[in-house]
Amino acid sequence: MNICLIGSLRDTDRIREIAGELKQRGHRVHLPMDTSEAHFADRMRVKAEFMKAMFEQISVCEAVLAVNDRPRGGIEGYIGPNTFLQLGMAMALGKSLFALRHWSPQLPYKEELDAMGITLLDLRLPF
Repeated sequence: MNICLIGSLRDTDRIREIAGELKQRGHRVHLPMDTSEAHFADRMRVKAEFMKAMFEQISVCEAVLAVNDRPRGGIEGYIGPNTFLQLGMAMALGKSLFALRHWSPQLPYKEELDAMGITLLDLRLPF
């Protein structure tokens, strides 16, 4: 399967760990682009380039996996605004959607996430 991994860039190590597991199982994996300051001078340009690059990666994948198994700011199952946006893009493109764990009921866009038809993996990689 051709899978795009998404999630908080603060969890890049975890995203890379999941990518390694999927690659060992024979999957093709797309990762978030490098947004380090060495590559971009200003924050708004970084955000715009990141969103464009992720849309391009999502468009060529069969599935999108939200890596959301680490708490952020005390919120378990955190899905941030960029991950939410990427899930919406993937849904609009008809991609299969997965998340490692259920998202927090505290999120202001919980109902929208519920409506997307995301398959919850309960921290297991079945593919």
